[in-house]
Amino acid sequence: IPKELDETDIKIINALKKNGRISMTDLGRQVYLTSQAVTKRLQDLGIVERYTVNVNCPVFGYAVHGIFELTLSEDKRSDFLAFVKTTEYHILHCYAVDDGKKIFIDAHFDSESSRAALLTALSAYGSCKLYPVTAEI
Repeated sequence: IPKELDETDIKIINALKKNGRISMTDLGRQVYLTSQAVTKRLQDLGIVERYTVNVNCPVFGYAVHGIFELTLSEDKRSDFLAFVKTTEYHILHCYAVDDGKKIFIDAHFDSESSRAALLTALSAYGSCKLYPVTAEI
């Protein structure tokens, strides 16, 4: 955070915790700022990093879900990074942990065979384990 949080910043954060879908106009009214001023503050504070859409994957035919744990081979790191940037698989999130030695990948698929194909593809970059997602909580 680039600056010390003041009372207005804390009010903004608390309002967003209560309702992350609040409009900037309504949020501005609550803290006595314009919607543009609230948006600028959120960006300056680093609270808003990007604007994105969360797609309801099953609606678009991606009803199969999986979390992959990849223990990356050192000599395959750059190849893996290129693969992730260019893959056609519907990867939602890709996280490096343990100094980049482990990678967790959250992906949706249109079929079990497509999920199995990603497991096979990832196995070329190290040891990979699939955790089939059975429900979102």
